[in-house]
Amino acid sequence: MGHRILRGFLFLFLLCVHGTGLLAQDSCTKFVAPFDFPLLLSGNFAELRSNHFHSGVDFKTEGVVGKPIKCVADGYICRATVRSGGYGLALYVMHDNGYMTVYGHLDAFPSDIARRVREYQYENETFSVDMTFAPDEYRLCSGDFLAYAGNTGYSFGPHLHFEVRDTTGNILYDPMPFYRNLLTDTRAPEISSLAVYPKTGQGCVGGDVKSVVYDLTSTVLKDTISAWGKIGFGIKALDFMDNTTNKYGVYNIELLVDGVKCFSSTMDKFSFAEDRVINAWLDYDRCINENLWFQRLHVLDNNRLGQLWANDERGWVNVDEERIYEIECILSDYHGNTNKYRFFVKGECDKVEYEVDYTHRLFWSVNNRVEYMGMRLDVPANELFENALLDVSVSSGEGVSWRYNFGNRQYPLWHGGKISIWVGDMSNEDASKLYIRRVTEKGYSAVGGKYQAGRITANIDVIGSYEVAMDTVPPQLTFMNETKWNRAGRMVFTVADETYMSSFKGTLDGEFVLFSHNSKNSTLILDCKSENIARGKHWLSLVVTDACGNETVFEKEFEY
Repeated sequence: MGHRILRGFLFLFLLCVHGTGLLAQDSCTKFVAPFDFPLLLSGNFAELRSNHFHSGVDFKTEGVVGKPIKCVADGYICRATVRSGGYGLALYVMHDNGYMTVYGHLDAFPSDIARRVREYQYENETFSVDMTFAPDEYRLCSGDFLAYAGNTGYSFGPHLHFEVRDTTGNILYDPMPFYRNLLTDTRAPEISSLAVYPKTGQGCVGGDVKSVVYDLTSTVLKDTISAWGKIGFGIKALDFMDNTTNKYGVYNIELLVDGVKCFSSTMDKFSFAEDRVINAWLDYDRCINENLWFQRLHVLDNNRLGQLWANDERGWVNVDEERIYEIECILSDYHGNTNKYRFFVKGECDKVEYEVDYTHRLFWSVNNRVEYMGMRLDVPANELFENALLDVSVSSGEGVSWRYNFGNRQYPLWHGGKISIWVGDMSNEDASKLYIRRVTEKGYSAVGGKYQAGRITANIDVIGSYEVAMDTVPPQLTFMNETKWNRAGRMVFTVADETYMSSFKGTLDGEFVLFSHNSKNSTLILDCKSENIARGKHWLSLVVTDACGNETVFEKEFEY
């Protein structure tokens, strides 16, 4: 139909039909349970997260840290990592059965690995660790003690993050087939909201080119809504399990039009290379701006997520006849619990004028460059998930450059692009304090950048609003428990900065001492007991540096 857009209206009547089904029993018995107590999940595989899918399942640990974890199959510990965020303390096990498993947010490693990790940290004067081990160093049998569950890294409550991967570590599998019989689930997934999207230049909803959302939990849809041309659907949906109030991602979704399947998703595996493709499946703008997590039931042009299937129309529905279209959405979980939602679309042909104001059009399949008033945006081919219409403009910001805006929509990029902004000739000292930051309704977020020949250039992963700022303020370091630290033997410092902390280093009496870093609350911690600090007087120095090279030095004599 091209750009011929006609006026119509859509009659939508919603009917929810509840039902249950049972998938065939999985015969896989390669893994034992990681705990002796009954298993419950706080998170399931491929749940929607910010810029990524949840890469495993989260097993509850009865609300406490320190629960012993069992190795789930014969194999050997091949890797240990320590991070301030992410998985925190983590172990990787290569199994004889052809799988790798990962155990994240640990409270403590086995004693010998803990010793070697600490030696590495002191030898390299670093908190972060990534160590590998030979197959004959740490052999384990199925059911052997592995480590203690905890709450380290980017974790907000005690649990075990558990992953199943292939031997390369790049392909992730849903662990559910291995533990289905140990988890009770009689509850089906549910849809709470429905979105209807007109395809850009080819469809309209309600006489407009904007999408429409219906709250299915509180709204009874009685009024007719006009629509015509190519439209797509999206749902806000969650799954549930017995014996817990947690909410989960939906394992399987199908969309049928007049009884014919046009879209389906089955999230049983994905690769790390596909992680950011989540932004093509989500309604990205509603996720970022409204914290509403809608999954599209159509496939954008450059959405290459392997677990999605669509017909030749990529899941878009062509409403080109004045008749009723029957739409059915079917949601299922791994245990076979199923819900079916049926609604009806009525198409009526009536002309509507389609106009969108934009200054630049970007195509997902080619290299793109936009230049505007000292700004240069480069987006390589295959980085956009769909063609983009940009309304490029400038406004007065709070930085040292114009604020460059690209319209009302934000476009996520798969791996990234570059933005370069002219700031003119500057001294080396001033140039080192410059950085590019992204501007949103929630505030600023530093993306960094490098100055060269009058321009500062940074890698970006979203086409949004950007400006250049200058950071000349050293990080703010606060001794949180200065009057009470001696009781617990732990010094706790918080770090705040305009950009972000790029490095830190502590010394005790002139020698390196290990501070742990917790990125979820921006704290640096010195544990005198674990670092074997002797009783008596000591001189402590803690140096913190931010992304622009500003440095804060905290020095103090103390008695332990």
